[in-house]
Amino acid sequence: MMKQYKIYANPQGNYEAVKQGWSWPAFFFSFIWAMVKKMWGLGVGVLIAFLVLGFIIGASGSGSGGDALIRVASIIVKIIFGVNGNKWRESNLPKRGYEYKETVAAANPEGAVALYMKENSEG
Repeated sequence: MMKQYKIYANPQGNYEAVKQGWSWPAFFFSFIWAMVKKMWGLGVGVLIAFLVLGFIIGASGSGSGGDALIRVASIIVKIIFGVNGNKWRESNLPKRGYEYKETVAAANPEGAVALYMKENSEG
C-alpha cells in the first residue's frame, strides 16, 4: 500500500522520509522513539515526567489507584505521540539543517528516498 512521504535533505547529502499521518513507532515507543529521532527535549521531558509521576504516586501510597492513573496517562501519551509524531519530526528536521524537497508516494521510507533520488538525479 502506497503512503505519502515528505522528503527532507541536508547539505551533507542525508535524506529523511517522513510519513504523513499516524505514526505507529511513535505510538508504541513514545519517548524512546523521540530520542532515536533526535528530539532530545521531547524524549527526555516525557521520561522525566513519568519518573516524577511514578515517584509522586509511589510516595503517596495510592496503590492500585495510582497504577491505574499511570496506565491511563501512558495511553494518553501514546495516542498524542501517534497523532503528532510525524508532525513533530517535520518541525524538528529543519532545526537540524534539513530542507523540505517534495512529497512522494511509496510503500516505505526507503522506497520514498530512492524514488526521490531517482527522479532528481543529475545526468
